[in-house]
Amino acid sequence: MAKAASKLGWKIFGGAATALAGTAASRGVTAVYRKVRKSDPPVNPADPDTAWAEAIAWAAISGLAIGLGRLAAERAAARGWARATGSPPPGMLRPEVSTSEN
Repeated sequence: MAKAASKLGWKIFGGAATALAGTAASRGVTAVYRKVRKSDPPVNPADPDTAWAEAIAWAAISGLAIGLGRLAAERAAARGWARATGSPPPGMLRPEVSTSEN
């Protein structure tokens, strides 16, 4: 039962951290885009009226920023989880490295 509660706790804690980071990164990239381009980013890069260059640039920049933000948040959340619980989050256990000779 404790293992199931731990998994659920990590899903909530880790999920909240990554969702907040993704939202913050998205807002940050949008603000930078507006400042640099002096216009709003494409609402839907798949729209045929959006130029290919603009669609590709927006997809690449926003995808990279959001992905890196979420990764950083999940890593920070995992460190916090490990400090608070004394063990890594469920599913992040490293396989034991064997030091014995064969």
